[in-house]
Parts: sequence; structure tokens; C-alpha cells
Amino acid sequence: MKNHVMKKPLKINLLLSLLFTYTLPAIAENHEHEHHHQNKQDSVIFAPSSDSVFNITDQWVSADVKPFQLSHLSGKPTVVAMVYTSCQYVCPLTVQNIKRIERALPANQVDKVNFAIFSFDSERDTPAKLAEFAKKHSITSSSWVLAQGHASAVRKLAVTLGIKYKKVKSGDYEHDATISILDSHGIIKYQSDAMNKNIDGATGALKTLLH
Repeated sequence: MKNHVMKKPLKINLLLSLLFTYTLPAIAENHEHEHHHQNKQDSVIFAPSSDSVFNITDQWVSADVKPFQLSHLSGKPTVVAMVYTSCQYVCPLTVQNIKRIERALPANQVDKVNFAIFSFDSERDTPAKLAEFAKKHSITSSSWVLAQGHASAVRKLAVTLGIKYKKVKSGDYEHDATISILDSHGIIKYQSDAMNKNIDGATGALKTLLH
């Protein structure tokens, strides 16, 4: 399936994406999401921005309690996803599929790729929670970063990646499950449904960027 990343002026796309974020129903974090996508071999998700994700200057905090900015990821292709640690189904599966992408890379190329997880949950996902989440999912490689930031930083990153989300009364989040592949300059080159067990497209995009 061909991958197309739509290109539109950034300001217009930010407005459109904010409108989508707050007026359209997000993908529910339950089995409806699985059912909705079960017949798709691969899903390419609309990316509203052709600008570099690394140009976002918001300050985040990593699981090891260090200041973090998206520009720290520059210089390498990067696999990006947004999750929250209280999630019981969609987010753990997202992480496991990213780990499958990592394992699919040649051993001599794994350290040439960044893997970045950003939390939707500004209030509950402290660095300690992120560190616990990393331990639970056996994330030990220095190629990975898990980070949390203020609500405004979360919103800006989600808009740039084309991810719809909303906080519900329970404190949990309904959200798109998306894995994004960025080039070494932070430009979105490929996106797929994070619930899709077929990782060929994502790994193929990464291998192309590594050559």
C-alpha cells in the first residue's frame, strides 16, 4: 500500500487539527478500536504538518528526570508514539509493536534509530511512573526515551502528529493509536495504525531512511 503524507500550510493544519481534537469523537480505547481496524492490512493516517517535529521547542521531562526537547532526537530516524501509562490495552500493545519494529531491524542498525514515547497524561504520568512503565515493558536500551510534559506541550505534539485525543471523566484518555516514523530531520515519512500487527510498512520505511 502506498504511503502518502499530506502537505498543507502549517497554520491551517493546526487549526483543523485542533478542531478535530475537540469536536470529533476520538478513537475509544477499547475493543471497538480493534474491531474497527481488524480488516485493514495497513493504515496510513493523515499527518497535518509537513514541518519538522523537531522544531517544537516545548520542554519535556524524561523518565530519568532530565529536561528533554524534541530536538534531542535529531540526527537519527525516530519512531514516535503517544500513550499513557494507566492504559490497559491499546498503549501496551502500541509499545509491543514498536519493540517488534526494533527487533525487525538488523542488529547493526538498531542503535541508529531513536524510539520515543510521549505521555498524554500530564497530571499522572510522572517521571517515576514512566520509569515503572519502561521497566514493566522491559525497555532498557539507551535508544529509547519516555517523556511527559505540560498539557500544552502534549497538545502541540499531538496536533503536529495528527493525533486526536480527549480526556474523559475517569481521568483516562480516548485517543488515536498511531506510530509515526520520522526522518533524521524530524519530518514525518510514514504513519500506521499502532494496533496493526503488520509492521512491514514501518520497518520498510525505517530501513529506507537508514540507507
